[in-house]
Amino acid sequence: MHEKINQLNHAFHLTALLRAAASEGPVMHKDCEMNSQSYLALNAWLQKADQNYIEGRLLWLNHLINGACNLLWLASEQILKILILQKTIDSFSENSSDLKQLHETIDKEGMKLGHSVIKLIQRVNSDYPGFDISKYEKVLEKIQEYFYRRYVVHSGSSISLLMLNEVDEFYFLVRGKIEPDVGLGTIDEIHIQRKHKWGHPLPAFSYAYQYNEHFRPRKHREINQIGPDGVVRKENGE
Repeated sequence: MHEKINQLNHAFHLTALLRAAASEGPVMHKDCEMNSQSYLALNAWLQKADQNYIEGRLLWLNHLINGACNLLWLASEQILKILILQKTIDSFSENSSDLKQLHETIDKEGMKLGHSVIKLIQRVNSDYPGFDISKYEKVLEKIQEYFYRRYVVHSGSSISLLMLNEVDEFYFLVRGKIEPDVGLGTIDEIHIQRKHKWGHPLPAFSYAYQYNEHFRPRKHREINQIGPDGVVRKENGE
């Protein structure tokens, strides 16, 4: 199991390096409103959220619930904070001298948002009128509870194995509100590979959609994707 996690981490790292290299080469994306620094900063957050989500599902589906909740909470918290930060990311970017400083700024802003499930949900509900995620409060509090149980807790607790379906529903609902300009996440790339039956760099990527009725891509900036057959296809998450 640890080997699967290590392989996933290695694959995510390679994907990030390839994406960074591509961003310094010929432009493959259409023009967008979000500036390039903002895109790169928030895309890094999205990649990390997707990574934690996939690894969390891998552990959950192998009945390693405590470790799964650690990663699923980190993914859930980060995806909520992306929605909040994307509202003001360009103002942070304008006041940052380079990408490193922007990363440091949004990290600080992310920490200021805290870890309260209720406050994060209230903030998202306020920032996105008509988008109410209050019903997920209990499921998020439960996986957060188990996140804190990575330390010794002298009290009992229980968790339903069926709860993963609610976590999946929440994650993809919120993920779908991320601006297209943020670009592809790992889950979007897995969708493309699956759609064209290309296979995955690692079989463990399939844990993103195994027993997951909510798996779907989100709309993203259009890219030219070259498949194993050498054919270039346009992809935008639709």
